Amino acid sequence: MGTEAEGGRVRGQSRRQSGQAAVEAAMIMPLTVFMTLGIIQLTMMQHAKLMTEYAAYQAARAGIVWNGNNERMHDAAIVALLPTLGRTDDVVELGKTFIIHQVYDSAMRSLNFGGGRVPRTVNGSNLFGMIRVDTVNPAYFTPIDSIWKLRSGYNWQELDFDGADSFPEVPSLENNIRKFFNLPEPDDSELVFRKATRLTIRLRYWYELRVPFANWVIFTSWFASNAGVALRGSIDRATLDPRANMMADGNISPLGAAAVRGVEHEKGYDSVYPLEMAVLWGLSTGSIPLVSSLVGKRYFIPLTATYTMRMQSNFHRKWIMHLNPDWGL
Repeated sequence: MGTEAEGGRVRGQSRRQSGQAAVEAAMIMPLTVFMTLGIIQLTMMQHAKLMTEYAAYQAARAGIVWNGNNERMHDAAIVALLPTLGRTDDVVELGKTFIIHQVYDSAMRSLNFGGGRVPRTVNGSNLFGMIRVDTVNPAYFTPIDSIWKLRSGYNWQELDFDGADSFPEVPSLENNIRKFFNLPEPDDSELVFRKATRLTIRLRYWYELRVPFANWVIFTSWFASNAGVALRGSIDRATLDPRANMMADGNISPLGAAAVRGVEHEKGYDSVYPLEMAVLWGLSTGSIPLVSSLVGKRYFIPLTATYTMRMQSNFHRKWIMHLNPDWGL
């Protein structure tokens, strides 16, 4: 009898321990799954960020030998970023991935990106879609009257990157001698000219977050941070209610009406305008009727990179993106 009672107590204790383990597993499993998915998504984002920086380098490299041609720079950026969209290890897979990019790019062009502040094209080269290459320098905010050393003045068509009248060469031997004996004396116009022959580009890439659940959490957190709004509640039931606790029902719909800032820059077009943030929110919530009915919810964030290289060909005026309003062009 004693043995049977002892065995019953052991079985009962074992069942209680199993039940406790099940409860603990149910509590910790969602957090573990989220952490795993989050690590995977953040790792993919870091890879995409590195590829974006590499794409900016490739775009600038194409620009310095193609007279600042934005179309050539855009093509170079696409090729560099294809590994973030799919396989590129053989010709067949490369072709499939390129088709994926074309489909996404065409869909992006139809949306209201640019916020009315960015022209849709520059000299026929598209500035919308998944990738935008913004030529920051040369541009109108460099002193035009002191750098374009051409007879036609404002009617210049090219900027000679190594002409006889450009730095460090000077028109006369007397100037060379004067500079040699008076080293601190600068030649401002030639220094500005040399700075103008540096090509600076900024690349923006709409990167799609693809890992389930983690994509929604990361995008929502980024959007709320941009709007200066704090999220409350639990990870899977986020809300803007400051009184909410961990068990409160989630509701982030008011976040779509928050005053977002975008991503601004001192020079060049902003990476993201407030109106573009509204488009991103519509894609994430499935509230853009035609697009959402075809592809469902999509989560995109902008990845940017800037690169500067010295021109190795004459920069053509037609590829300037930021024109001086006084030119009347």
